[in-house]
Amino acid sequence: MIIDAKAIVLTLVVVCVGFFAGLRMVRSFALSIAQENHDANQAIDQAEEEKRLKQERHADVAAASAFAKVEPLLTVPKATPGESAAAAADASKVSAEV
Repeated sequence: MIIDAKAIVLTLVVVCVGFFAGLRMVRSFALSIAQENHDANQAIDQAEEEKRLKQERHADVAAASAFAKVEPLLTVPKATPGESAAAAADASKVSAEV
């Protein structure tokens, strides 16, 4: 076989075209893997977000239930001006007994 400039150029062109085609295939494969990975990450994030929201709703319901049980103890009846003197006298009796 004779090695001349024509054979070298032709070989370089064939190698470059093969290299370019190979890189395109590898790039396409890497892109498909990245897209699948992105979709999987989004699904995981969505599942975690739904779990967090469910726990938050459950905590809100538990807090509302606890507050509903305690709320009657927190309400103070409004005193009228006549009752305030009697209440003050009762309070002073209780503090004197202690």
